[in-house]
Amino acid sequence: MREEVTLHGIVLSSSLQSEYDRRMVALTKERGRITVFATGVRRGTNPLQSKTQMFVMGSFTLIPGRDSYRLVNIDVDEYFHQLTMDIDAYCYASYFCEVMGFMTHEGDRAADYLNLLYVSLKALEKGQMPAKLIRCVYEIKLMDVFGQGIQSFHCPVCGKAEVSNVFDAASGGLLCDGCRGRAKHPLHLSDDAVYTIQYINGAPLGKMYNFNVSDPVLAEIQLVSKQFMDMYVDRKFKSVEIIDSLP
Repeated sequence: MREEVTLHGIVLSSSLQSEYDRRMVALTKERGRITVFATGVRRGTNPLQSKTQMFVMGSFTLIPGRDSYRLVNIDVDEYFHQLTMDIDAYCYASYFCEVMGFMTHEGDRAADYLNLLYVSLKALEKGQMPAKLIRCVYEIKLMDVFGQGIQSFHCPVCGKAEVSNVFDAASGGLLCDGCRGRAKHPLHLSDDAVYTIQYINGAPLGKMYNFNVSDPVLAEIQLVSKQFMDMYVDRKFKSVEIIDSLP
């Protein structure tokens, strides 16, 4: 029998495999996205039943297989119960997990990805910022962490360390005055929107969710984030349709 390993992560999805078994996908700090099979956890007396739900964060004791892992135990750090009791928060959290599952792979060193997901779920749980703004921050920071971030301090065309208020997703960010005429689909932003994008890009993960913006600025940031995600993420996420239908 293979030796047990302990990995630290968050359950991105959890689905029924059979009457008593579950199949989970988890993002782990040490090995990226992995598939875990939990045998017999849905039997009434199994203490792991509540620990194999979506959003659970903790230390997973696992037995490695060829393409997946078998669950032995979970030492839970966070259940994120509040997310399951608020339909809006649950839908946004599901989207965050779906996107992260698409962007990550097995074998990734995923500490930054895991931290980003954790602080974003925490922000949704606290409810101190609008979920729509949390989504924008998550998407913009996600692309930055994965090396495809919005260029907001240097012109993405010429590299000049000055930018204007013109955003162009196809070019990769905010253009300088000399290059703004090259934008294929220019989006003219307010000063507050430019500052917000720069703040998100520059802020450490632990300080991203401590601000708010006016409704007009939020609308600008939403448009920037949507255009950038549409340009560089080749996937239509099922959960997007749900959260886009929320008021």
